Amino acid sequence: MKVLFVQGGSRWKFDTAGALYTDSNFSEAVWERYRALGDLTVLLRREDKVYDPREAAARFNRCSPGQMACAALPDLYRPARRLLNPALRRQVRRAIAREVQAADRVIVRSPGNFYTNTALACCRRYRRPCLVEVTGFAWEGSWYHSPAGKLLAPWRELRCRSLVARAPWAVYVTQKALQHRYPCQGETLGCSDVELAPLDPAVLAARLARIGAGQKTLVIGTAGFLDVACKGQRWVIEALALLRRKGDTRFRYQLAGAGTGRALLDRARRLGVADQVRLMGSLPRHRMDAWYDGLDIYLHPSASEGLCRSIVEAMSRGVPVACTRAGGNPELANPAFLFGRRDAAGIAAALERLAEPEARAAEVRRSFEAARAFDSQALDRARKDFYQAFVHEEDQNPCAD
Repeated sequence: MKVLFVQGGSRWKFDTAGALYTDSNFSEAVWERYRALGDLTVLLRREDKVYDPREAAARFNRCSPGQMACAALPDLYRPARRLLNPALRRQVRRAIAREVQAADRVIVRSPGNFYTNTALACCRRYRRPCLVEVTGFAWEGSWYHSPAGKLLAPWRELRCRSLVARAPWAVYVTQKALQHRYPCQGETLGCSDVELAPLDPAVLAARLARIGAGQKTLVIGTAGFLDVACKGQRWVIEALALLRRKGDTRFRYQLAGAGTGRALLDRARRLGVADQVRLMGSLPRHRMDAWYDGLDIYLHPSASEGLCRSIVEAMSRGVPVACTRAGGNPELANPAFLFGRRDAAGIAAALERLAEPEARAAEVRRSFEAARAFDSQALDRARKDFYQAFVHEEDQNPCAD
């Protein structure tokens, strides 16, 4: 069984020694889910930059290409002018068509970009059974991304609804939110793609002891791409400035994620809070737990989400969470610590409440208990059964015309 996996958001990254990496969305444990289905080919766009091996190992997740075929296509989105190059678009479209034709089953993650939409169109053309993984909201992902995104948001939203509705199989990372917006007529499963280690009671005990010891400085953190405006880190920086004007300088903000972060640092300097902001860079998955353990509060100010993996990961490490009401976040967080999109005042208020040791300790217990719903063994069983049914069911219908 030949299985093709297509996703247009993440990118293959190479170092000067030829080793292959992806960002933190994909670890070896995640790839193993798909390799278990058959002979796997993974199609992603390729990042132009070639990294020093030490830098790549520190920032990204290394892949084992010997265990799967890796199709690295030109990146149409960086720089943006490439998307207007008809010859390059044609090259990418033909490459995707070849891979779809060679596959027995196709898994398309996060529909809504050129790569995934082309793959789904090819599935219909060549009558290949496909499964769509629905991970986020098309409208918000475009609207809060850029001025051009606002123009594309209506089209992308309608296109995503149409593609998911016609898919014979769909997996949602939420239990309700994405299903409500993008209903599917085929077989469906609601199952988070979070990869959690077994919950350790010692983590909870250490967290509560940290709170009990008392702290003058509180470390807050956000994981997300640094140069993508919809991730919302600028509003945390705005909140720090609001608090500073009130004389409250006890918070230190760490930002983990890929990108330069120049715009965020420039804003922090202009607002007079640069001494409270630190860029951590991109961290591979095996370093994330240690980073969460060093936080006192996890903030997720993103304007667009499906079901946020970093929130669940933080909860599993006993970190109190405050986040926007975007997407599936309300399925995870305490309503008392939800705030609006682009809401610096709401972020500041949430931080002030969570700065109280009693509130933080109560939220630690709630978060840790809520993370049990994402037990890897239970999620893996449900996911495995669904994907195996997709792979092995006879006489499947391809994506509907």
